Amino acid sequence: MSASLRAPIRPHDIALGASHRGDRQREIMPREVRGFTLVELLVVIAIIAVLIGLLLPAVQSAREAARRSQCANNLKQIGLAVQNYTEVRTKLPPGAEHVTQKTNTNIDGRDGNWGATWVVLVLPFMEQQALSESYDRSQPARSGNASSGNNLVTRIILPALACPSHPPVTSRLNQDFDGFAKGTYAANMGAGRMKNDADSRSAALRGPLSVALQAGVSYRDVTDGLSKTMLAGEIVAVDSGGDDRGAWGWCTGPAFSGRGFGNVVLMPNSTQAIDASPYSWNNTSDPVFNRRSNPDGTGTDSGVAARGYHPGGVMSVDLDGSTAFVSDAIDQAAYLGSLSISDGGP
Repeated sequence: MSASLRAPIRPHDIALGASHRGDRQREIMPREVRGFTLVELLVVIAIIAVLIGLLLPAVQSAREAARRSQCANNLKQIGLAVQNYTEVRTKLPPGAEHVTQKTNTNIDGRDGNWGATWVVLVLPFMEQQALSESYDRSQPARSGNASSGNNLVTRIILPALACPSHPPVTSRLNQDFDGFAKGTYAANMGAGRMKNDADSRSAALRGPLSVALQAGVSYRDVTDGLSKTMLAGEIVAVDSGGDDRGAWGWCTGPAFSGRGFGNVVLMPNSTQAIDASPYSWNNTSDPVFNRRSNPDGTGTDSGVAARGYHPGGVMSVDLDGSTAFVSDAIDQAAYLGSLSISDGGP
């Protein structure tokens, strides 16, 4: 083709071609990637930490609320079991039975012939019929071993007797005998001392169950009202083989009272008064209130307070089966009145 027939090249075409080449060059060149600076990263971490700090108490509170609800349900089931036992037997179960001295009182809390406790007696009503049938009430609680006799029963940890807020307790009471598993619920032995004969007979102090008298009352004896009288509540069990608190197969293990060593009043979660049980941990200096106990209270001066790990109080169940949260700040007279069956209080 002759030069005269070629289309003329215009300035616009030259500029357009250059523009296209520039676009291709820009597409080939890598793009710059910009990350977080150190300051920005620290700010993000700080924000996350603040959010966690705000949410954690709410999560913990929700968990404790759930545990407290489960604890209340456990106590409700215990209350129903005792009610069913009472309907069949016409009286509440005794705090504990003695195998050889059925009518004697003020028996040493370490005597080897203590037999079934109130927990053992209500096992059939707690869906534990097999365990109940394996227990021989004619024999002492200490009889047998890990494969036979009453020890085969009393060494079993019962989840229904454990508050979910309480730290796990896996050790068994092994003083004089190895075989008593522990729980964290106990029955009310009255506003007096839990193994004191006179306190157990006093109209103002008498509770619905008694270890000292080996007896339980009938509903008609509860003149203060079933809804105003505590049946059971929480106690603290120490994860030690030398402490009987919570040992549900031993006479004083599943028991608490309104007064203890020196006849001092044992308010819920008391930081002033300390526990005294037949097999005591012997620790009077530990600042954690719920681990402190007096030297062994084997006689008539023993007592264990209602204690627990719920903030501000302990869970309980009344004789009518209703559950309640008992505040640490409850009035002393009102609290002792709730432990007595016939003190005449409101």
